[in-house]
Order: sequence, then structure tokens, then C-alpha cells
Amino acid sequence: MDVLRPARSAPVLHIWNENLVGGETKEVRLHDLDGWSAVVVAVRVTYHPEATAGVRVRWLYGPAWDTWDSEEDAEVEGNYADLTFSPGAHRQRTILIPVLSPYVKVQVVNLDTARTHLLVGVWTWLLR
Repeated sequence: MDVLRPARSAPVLHIWNENLVGGETKEVRLHDLDGWSAVVVAVRVTYHPEATAGVRVRWLYGPAWDTWDSEEDAEVEGNYADLTFSPGAHRQRTILIPVLSPYVKVQVVNLDTARTHLLVGVWTWLLR
């Protein structure tokens, strides 16, 4: 029965081969989420060989384009995932985020305040 079969959008590449400077946060804002039940985010990073900390992916919900949960409250709610960390290594993580509001902001945070990591890619796709 195709009615019960999950539907997926095509993956969208938002960020490709950008430096993620020490302590920096890059973000992707998603909208038009009506009818979708989840966002899937894939993040791939290459850590600096002398890094002391890795990367966190955090998501915030909002009722409008410019109104978001605070970063601190999002973390208290557990709305984040850390990529495993190893200096000089490549890491990729795929994260399932439930759609709870019309807008979702995905943040990629460099937890190392001194070293720049290479943010190889950030992709999203939607699930129904």
C-alpha cells in the first residue's frame, strides 16, 4: 500500500566546504514544513589536527521566521547532538529532528574556540 509508504524529499545541500572558525556557529533555517513530520540533517566535518573539541548540531523551534527558542533552553531540552571527536579525523552524523513548529533553525557549533574545522557539508531532507 503506497498510502502507508513514507515519503522523502530530495536532499538539499546547504553548506559545502566552508571553514568553521573557532567558536563560530553556522545555521540553516527551514520553513514550509507543513505536512512533514521530521527533518533529517547530515553534517560532515574534518577536524583540525590540533583541535581540543568537536562540533555540536543544535536545533531551535520557532512560530515565525525571526522568533526562536533560546540556545540555552534548546540544550536544556536535549535539542542537540554532538559529533564524535578525534583530532584530524573526518566525522559524519545523521540526525532525525521532529517537526514541532512551522520553522526550524539548525545550528552547527564549533566547540573548539581556538581551532578552525572544515565544515565539509550540511544536508537536509524531509520525511512524511
